[in-house]
Amino acid sequence: MKRFRVAHVITRLCKGGAQENTFHTVRLADRARYEVDLISGYTTGAEGSIEDRVRAAGIDVIREPMLVRAVSPVRDWLALRRLARVFRERRYDIVHTHTSKAGFVGRLAAVRAGVPLIVHTPHGHVFEGYFPKPVTQVFIRLERYAARKSHRLIALTARGIEQHLAQGVGRREQWIAIFSGIDLSPYAAAVERREATRRALGIEPGDLLVGGVGRLEPVKGFAYFVEAAHRIAEAVPRARFILAGDGSQAGFLREKAQALGDRFRLLGLRDDVPDLMAAMDIFVLPSVNEGMGRVLLECGAAGTPAVASAVGGVPDVLADGVAGLLVPPGDAGAIAGAVETLAADPERRRRMGSDARAAVVPAYGLERMVQSIEAVYETLIEEQGLDC
Repeated sequence: MKRFRVAHVITRLCKGGAQENTFHTVRLADRARYEVDLISGYTTGAEGSIEDRVRAAGIDVIREPMLVRAVSPVRDWLALRRLARVFRERRYDIVHTHTSKAGFVGRLAAVRAGVPLIVHTPHGHVFEGYFPKPVTQVFIRLERYAARKSHRLIALTARGIEQHLAQGVGRREQWIAIFSGIDLSPYAAAVERREATRRALGIEPGDLLVGGVGRLEPVKGFAYFVEAAHRIAEAVPRARFILAGDGSQAGFLREKAQALGDRFRLLGLRDDVPDLMAAMDIFVLPSVNEGMGRVLLECGAAGTPAVASAVGGVPDVLADGVAGLLVPPGDAGAIAGAVETLAADPERRRRMGSDARAAVVPAYGLERMVQSIEAVYETLIEEQGLDC
């Protein structure tokens, strides 16, 4: 059987859903069929890094130092040229790019290098919550142009496809929805450790633990979570709050939560997310923009109900009223109201948590995700007659 060379290209390997998705797609690749490389710029920012895990998995990262997250015309042009050279030298059959910046530069480099198949996963979109409107319009035009150079575009949810099509990005026949899977293996044990984790966090019996996990950046909306926490704290005297993650808003959020004292704890970067998810009574995802809301799979696998903003592909992942409650984005009052509703009904929380776990396990496992992605490759290989 012929083996095909695949390059996965991403800007950085910080802690995030896009990076986890890319890492596991490389790690779990069918090596009998695909020879897979991972190309990345240097990992910067306060969100942490998964590079140690990448190395521990035996994956050597091909470093492209000019591939940076911020717009930098000189570096971007150099990255394009250097990537094109790497693509030619290594004779890749497939280039699969991830996220907007690496997607634009990487796809143009693949065209320049004559790569037979070009696949892109945006892992969400930059149409709102990131840039001022004029800048956003420029990025939309760039996405439209790069889509014309792609053989297949992978959204995380069906809603993600519709959002891109509404902006004129790609043709419907180019798009396919493939979820971003998670490693399900730690969650059963995390549920067993629930009480021990709560004790370690200082949570007393009878306390209601409400939490969030993610990059502490404006697009994630954690300012609304903190604002909601003030309201919840008044209505639910036994409510306690935790927030795990780091980012540019860490100091701002700490100051905003200061009046809550030790009832609200910012935990910083953590490596025990399954344990934290299982320890919570209610998980909150207050984002103003999400491709899918991968953390909803994590809290679902832990059997924890969620209150989440109805943005992006979140409604495709969280069944409103079944695994949790959906609220409008940017509405701290709605978050507080939903949490208070669930706080008053422990049986409903238990039922929602059970339904959430049943929806996630085993449907959203990593192996299924990688099999779906490689099925896209196989379809393209057949369409282009490359397996001859």
